[in-house]
Formats: sequence, C-alpha cells, structure tokens
Amino acid sequence: MKSKKSILVVDDDRDFLEVIKRILESKGYEVMTAPSAETAVSGARERFYNVAILDISLPDADGTELLSLLLDVHPDIIAIMLTGYSSVQNAMQSLNRGAFAYLEKPLDPEHLLSVIEQGLEKQLLLFENRQLMGELEERNRETTILLKVSRAASQSLELQQIIDSAIKEVTRSMDIDAGYVCLVENSHLVLGGYYGLPEQIIGGIGQESNDSIIGRVFQRVEPFVVGDLSSHDEPGTAALARAGFRSYAVVPLMILGECIGIMGVTTVSQRDFTSMEIDLLIAIGREIAISVQNARLYEEESSSRALRELDTMRTEFLANVSHELRTPLAVIKGSANSLLQPDVNFDEPTWREFLQSIDKDADRLNRLVDDLLMMSRLESGALEVRKQKRNLADVVASVRDRLNSLAARHRLEIDIPGNVSPVTVDEGQIGEVLTNLVENAVKYSGENNRIIIKACPNHDHVVVSVTDEGTGIPPELHHKVFDRFFQVANRSGKGNRMGTGLGLAICRGIIEAHGGKIWVESEMDKGATFSFSLPTN
Repeated sequence: MKSKKSILVVDDDRDFLEVIKRILESKGYEVMTAPSAETAVSGARERFYNVAILDISLPDADGTELLSLLLDVHPDIIAIMLTGYSSVQNAMQSLNRGAFAYLEKPLDPEHLLSVIEQGLEKQLLLFENRQLMGELEERNRETTILLKVSRAASQSLELQQIIDSAIKEVTRSMDIDAGYVCLVENSHLVLGGYYGLPEQIIGGIGQESNDSIIGRVFQRVEPFVVGDLSSHDEPGTAALARAGFRSYAVVPLMILGECIGIMGVTTVSQRDFTSMEIDLLIAIGREIAISVQNARLYEEESSSRALRELDTMRTEFLANVSHELRTPLAVIKGSANSLLQPDVNFDEPTWREFLQSIDKDADRLNRLVDDLLMMSRLESGALEVRKQKRNLADVVASVRDRLNSLAARHRLEIDIPGNVSPVTVDEGQIGEVLTNLVENAVKYSGENNRIIIKACPNHDHVVVSVTDEGTGIPPELHHKVFDRFFQVANRSGKGNRMGTGLGLAICRGIIEAHGGKIWVESEMDKGATFSFSLPTN
C-alpha cells in the first residue's frame, strides 16, 4: 500500500487551517497545521513533509523567511506560497527562493489541489531520478572496478606480476585492507600472492586443511563470508583476528567450470559484505583466473603470437568499453544535473525528455554490464540454461518490442512458417541471441535497408537466420567474427564502429550451450546472413 503524501499548512488564520485541513484530508492527504513559523520549523525537523503551504505573512516571521528555513531542513519539499493580496515583488521573491507556486487568497480548492498534484509529480520525478542515478553510479562503480582489475591482470603474462597487480587493485578499488590469492599446485592450495597482510601470518595461508574455510570454498566452489572474525576459532581466521582484521570473505577462482584457486579479502573494520559485493568479487576472480590461465599457457609454450593478439584485442576492448561507458554517462549526468537545478522549473514535456534520455542511456549501460557478466559466465562455464519446449514464434514475440526499437530506422521482416517444430530452449537466452544479431545488422547496414529474421526446419533442427543488406564481410574474416573482442573494420564503409566486440561471441556461447551451431555467410557488397541451428528434440 502506498503511504499517504504529507502536507504542512502554515497560517495564522485558524478557521482557514481547519477548512483547508478538511479539504486536503478528504483527498487522502495526511495534514499537519501550524499557526506560526516556529511551530512549522519544529514539526519539519521531526519529520519530512512532501508539501508545505505557507502564508506569506505570519505573526513571527515573513513567509519567505520560513520558506528558506524549511528548504534548509528538507531541500526536496514542494513549497506553495499563499497571500491575501497580489504582489509581483513577493511572488518573484518567493519563486527565486525556491517556491514551487504562488497563489492568492481566497483559494479555489480545485486549483490548489491541481497545483499540489503537479508539485508531487515533479517531486516524484526528482526522487526517481535520484534513485536511478544512485543505481547507475553503483553499476558504473562495479564495472569500473572490474575493468581496472582486468586491466591490471592483463598487463603482463608473468604469473607473479598478474596476481600482485590484481590483488593490489582489488584492495584499492573496493576499500579493502588486505587480500591474497591461493592457486592449486599438485592438488594443494599454495599462496600465489598477497597484499596488505603482515609477514607473521603469511606462512599459515594455504596450509589449512580441507576442513578450513579456504578448503571448503575450493571444494564446494562457493563463497564464504565471516562478518566477525572474533567469533571464529579456526587457525587461519584466528591468525587474521590476532593481526587486527575483523571481516573476511573468500571466493573461488573459476575458469571453464574448473576451480583453479581461491581469493581471500579482509578488512580491519567490521564490514557486512553485500551479495552485490560478493558477486563482484566472484567476477573479479574469473578475470584473475583467465589471466592466470593465460600466463600458464604462455609458460607451457603455447603460441606467443596468439596470446599477443588476445592481449591486443583485450586492450582495444577495454578502450572501447571505456568509450561506451563515457558516452551514455555524459548524457545521464547532463540530464540529471539539469533536472536538479534548484532555480529552474522545467515544463512537463522537458522533464520527460530528460528522463527519456536518462532511461535510454541507462538501458545502454545496463546492456553493456549484462554483456560483460554474460561473457564472464560463458568463459567460466557457469552459464545456467533453463530449457523449455517453446514455439519459435513465441520466442521472437517475447523480444519483438526490443527488436522493433533497435530496427526503428530499418525495415524489419519476420518469416516463421507454421510448420516449424517447437524447440527446447532457454527463451531469454535465445532472445538475447536474436537481439545481438539484429543489433549487429543495424550497426552495419544503412537506414531503411531490410533486416530479415527467418526460420526453416532442417531434419532434427530448426535453422534461424538474420539477414542484412550491408556491405558484407570479407571471406577471410568469416571464421573470426565470433571470437571475443573481435570487430570487423570498415564493413559499413565508415571506418571502425565502436563497441565491445562481445555480441557475436556471446551468441556463439549461448547457441553451443543449447547444442546448436552458429555461422555466417556473406559476399562483399551483398550483405551478410548470420544463421544458427537449434535441436528440436
């Protein structure tokens, strides 16, 4: 149930207060009345009021002075000034000090209620915008931390440097006092690197038994969190407690479904690690595991050229992600700052235009974060596929609005015959594949060109294709377009297109997880067709 909106009415006319209170309460508002500025300020300090209706002339203060006092206590309050006589000077002074509206007595109740509703709508938009900005800042902070750790871990192929750089970046970025990594060697966990730990406890790390915290994390492949180390008496945690640490978290390092070690972090002050922080630590662990595995492959004399190419693509990927983050954040920040200007009252179409810009670019940021997390799950073998028997037409219908939005400047055609057999799929993930393929087609074909989604039966499979009318892909690149971080240059004739280079790699991972295959057919200047198969049994 929604809480009632609260209104503070300040006027020295007690008959007026009684009448206005009855009117507002009959409309479902919670009303407090005050005959003086002193009473009003005292009440406002005890609780928040959504709206304040203030008489311009009070026995103990000027109404505009009271307005300033209330806004100091609650900057988000919607203030409506009342006067028994019209004064342009008073009106301008009130509005300049932050009042939402200036009304004359005798009041028209319907007009007053309309002004209150408008003010509450503006207040709600500001609250929603502030919450959205908070969520975006948190998502951006997490993504930035993940990118920083990934960059630190990928700057070298020397194992010790990878671990030391990554752990140092984790502690610095997440405000953690110390951390360490243990890696599996000859079926045992061995300390690989640490940061911020005193020398006297280093020797004990990695020597715990299978029943210890790090042993259980490694065996069960599940994170473990200790909010207060003083309540634990295991040798490893007791040593940390004696060294002055208070809270502790351990996560597995996963790659391709295999746990290759653990990462532990600890803080001097008590800290309740949130589920979002643990998820971030797990994602960081995957990045460290990838870099560790790359270093081991290098040490085992794997192709140094292939590793250099991967490092180059990863560097370009990080640069592209940084660009993809900054552009929508600039729009969001600019729109939000405009809405939060205390001295400007925008009309409703302008508010909504700002919020639509924020919403659109928030979706763009959210999609970028989702792509990063999806790629992390695919690389670690942690993708969960929840299959159900579904008609392909229903799968396409579930993302139809998203596809129409992506192809708003193109001609999107969908051809799914009635004789196409149902497929056993995770509807959300196949919807993601279709979205990525249509987005790719939009990116590399001109406006008003056709984009065709087509399905046809093929023995015990259904083949789905997305065809565009772009300039095509050179034959020598067909086998590389599904590699992570890879992007086709000059396909649009306008140079490189910014992006993360993850979309097609995610498509391949999802389709292969469903037991299908994905491929591309293209001729230069004749567009491209991306196809994937899904089993019908």
